[in-house]
Amino acid sequence: MSRVMTVIGLIALSVSASASSILEEPVFSQSDSRSWVVMVTQPDCSFCVRLEEEVLQPLRASGEFEGKIRFTTVDIGIATPMIDFDGTKTTTVEFASRYEGFGTPTLLFLSPSGESLAPPKYGVPDIVDFYAYEIEETIRNLRPTN
Repeated sequence: MSRVMTVIGLIALSVSASASSILEEPVFSQSDSRSWVVMVTQPDCSFCVRLEEEVLQPLRASGEFEGKIRFTTVDIGIATPMIDFDGTKTTTVEFASRYEGFGTPTLLFLSPSGESLAPPKYGVPDIVDFYAYEIEETIRNLRPTN
């Protein structure tokens, strides 16, 4: 029995590690035809951790959106410098504010050029299953950017 539990634990760690490795750095000015799902986050945001673990990691691990969508985070805890879609300098706070990412977590659905493709999703409800489905459907229905 303990051998089975060890194998299950190793599989869970493997899935978790591979899912989180798909998270990309927010290099928005990089030429790429894939759209972005951006989670606006900040340090010590327990709801952000919950959204990442219960919704976003399983979506990435499914492989359904591989090659179609890039997943990343933008931390608004401190106004960190970053490069925007057009190659200009901005900060994480200015970036998030432009897309109405004023609270955490907020999910943004953006084209490769920075256009909003769907309304932002705010927070995490108590019943995460329906929310996960809603996010998955939002991503699935994003209009093509090519």
